Amino acid sequence: MLIFLEKNIIKYVGMEIKINSNLEYLFLIFVGICLISCHGEIQKKEKHGEETIAERKIDTVLEKEAFRYQKVLLGRFGESSVKELDHEAYQLQFYSSHGFGKSIKFEKKQDSCLISVKCIVKKDWFPDCEEYKVETNLDEWNELEKMIYEFNFWTIDAFRVNKNVLDGAVYFLEGNRPKVKNVKTYKLIGRGSPKYDKMGALCDYIIELEDQLKFKYKQINKIK
Repeated sequence: MLIFLEKNIIKYVGMEIKINSNLEYLFLIFVGICLISCHGEIQKKEKHGEETIAERKIDTVLEKEAFRYQKVLLGRFGESSVKELDHEAYQLQFYSSHGFGKSIKFEKKQDSCLISVKCIVKKDWFPDCEEYKVETNLDEWNELEKMIYEFNFWTIDAFRVNKNVLDGAVYFLEGNRPKVKNVKTYKLIGRGSPKYDKMGALCDYIIELEDQLKFKYKQINKIK
């Protein structure tokens, strides 16, 4: 099954017509790889404030495939990874096996904070998604960052899937903090149809935060 799906998805480069069908396979492939992969033992720990960094032996096949499918999804949204940015940023991609999704990016550039949203819309399934970019304030960035650390984004396992679900939604959440020293400065996590999962809950809260901010800035006519 995975070999069949792999043959279909590998053809996406330079062929826009293939991307939609490939995204329909993305979730199933991600699930399949996660089900046959596992993490190793904790190797060492470091501390950043109250943060404990747990470095684990990562399944390199799983890691490579996760980054590959994230790249496909980023391309569909017309976005790029936050990994090479010289400022702090967090970016969430949500994609449903029914063919719709949302990309939410928060950035902090010195005293300026931005949120940008892009959509893959199916009107019958996902009519309320709106694309926009708006400048926010530092308090709203701090609210996001507080959730990031309270939910242990930087220390939790990178990839996990609900074994009892073969369709649903996939979440990719990446973070970049280039000015933090002596600890991990970039991380990507992936979740497939998360249930009772800490990172799944964090992703849902980020989506709720974006909805609240969209409503707020529409009321003051910063989003039209």
